[in-house]
Amino acid sequence: MASFNTLEHGLDDDAPPPRPSTPPVRRGFLLILLILTLSALIVYGVPFVAERTGYAWEAGRSRAATEAIAKLDKAGLVQASTLFRMAVTAVSPAVVNVQSQRARREAAGLPGLPVGGNPNVPLYQDTELGSGVIIDKEKGYIVTNHHVVKEADRILVRLGPGADVRARLVGADPKTDLAVLQVHAALKVDASWGDSDQLDIGDWVLAIGSPLGFDHSVTAGIVSATERNNVRLADYESFIQTDAAINPGNSGGPLINLEGKIVGINTAIITRTGAYEGIGLAIPTSLARRVVEGLIKSGKVVRGYLGLILDPNSENVAGDPHLPDSRGVMVAGVHPGGPADSGGLRRGDVIVKLSGRKTEDSATLRLLTAGLDVGSKVPLVYYRDGHSRTIDVTIAELPDVPEAAFLGFHVIDIPARGPNPTAIEIDSVRDGSPAAAAGLGKGMRVIGVGNFPLHNVAEMERVLRSLGPEAVLPLVVSAPDGRSILIPVNPRRNRPGDHEPPGPADRGRKEP
Repeated sequence: MASFNTLEHGLDDDAPPPRPSTPPVRRGFLLILLILTLSALIVYGVPFVAERTGYAWEAGRSRAATEAIAKLDKAGLVQASTLFRMAVTAVSPAVVNVQSQRARREAAGLPGLPVGGNPNVPLYQDTELGSGVIIDKEKGYIVTNHHVVKEADRILVRLGPGADVRARLVGADPKTDLAVLQVHAALKVDASWGDSDQLDIGDWVLAIGSPLGFDHSVTAGIVSATERNNVRLADYESFIQTDAAINPGNSGGPLINLEGKIVGINTAIITRTGAYEGIGLAIPTSLARRVVEGLIKSGKVVRGYLGLILDPNSENVAGDPHLPDSRGVMVAGVHPGGPADSGGLRRGDVIVKLSGRKTEDSATLRLLTAGLDVGSKVPLVYYRDGHSRTIDVTIAELPDVPEAAFLGFHVIDIPARGPNPTAIEIDSVRDGSPAAAAGLGKGMRVIGVGNFPLHNVAEMERVLRSLGPEAVLPLVVSAPDGRSILIPVNPRRNRPGDHEPPGPADRGRKEP
């Protein structure tokens, strides 16, 4: 038998076995997989990297502008226009558009359509347009005005073109017209608080916001006045007045100085036509910051309380030779058991200083009192019978409705049906008080005072404050059978302590 010679046939027993070649089909599959991987990186990876780079660029640009402003302004090396531009660069990315929406309360149906209304009619309707400013980009906190988001069922914040996100209302303070929102989104920049107490008349300021829906609009002006506190727009006022143009939609946006820091929250205009006429008002940061921090911390603002009824008429103390500068605040009444009562104050005393600061009018005294820490003991200087006296008073916490507490009952907001989301309910009545003597009881619903219908505690407080300190309170309550009952509450009836009532000229009151 013939043998098979491997060498003759080109085979070598020591050589490695031949490797199989990749079939053409497998090579095509690998090529397609590579192309898809590259496409995914381009479609998803590049925008992500670009977005993160954009955030870093905006934040770095804003931070660099803020630092450069401080250095250049201190050295006096730049012109005003350059400062304007750099201040806007530092703050504008932190300014947002705020849209407040309410759900339709009634069906907007057309004849022949099923119950539930026209499906083409939007579920939400815009009710208010305003602005806001980001103060904490990490936690998503945004400051705006209370009136911008009042009674909103949904709040949208526009962070950029096509970037509308839902916002949560952290807390609101109608007494100063401030509110805090929170969004869960990647925020580029936040703005820093400035010191409004350093502002003076003539200083340049810039207003940034969304007037008439035009986002990130900037106007420039000067500080026309400070501590405007008798405008009657809010319960606690100390407005910055500016001639920087402010229009509908600017509300809630920041008023900034040329260092690129917030010195006020734009709130209102004074006008006879409904349009801007050169007088804009902003809440100073000296007031706004404390309110905002309280809302973030606990959802409410804790204010100091003295338990005084003040005479708002400054002419009652004008010309008194015993008073320094003939300025001060006359006491029209004292709430029994309050800090002022415990300190010995009484009707006719004139307060000239509280905690080391002058009190030239009732609005200033109310604002100072509200800003003091509950439980703190502070000196109070007053005049009685031409002689100066000083006492230490311990600041208490302001009740929800001081006038109601004075009469011996406490009220709360409760949910309600219909167009008004809340109603007022009596939460407690103090034994032996004027309210108890009148027949008020826990669980009764308050629907009005005299001819004024009421829907929430804030409305009730405003109406009660407008009454005279010794006026009989014509409280209208709802009976169990649905009838409205008038219950007059006499402040002199069964009231603990017999304090001298103010005279007929003592009209109106302010509660510190």
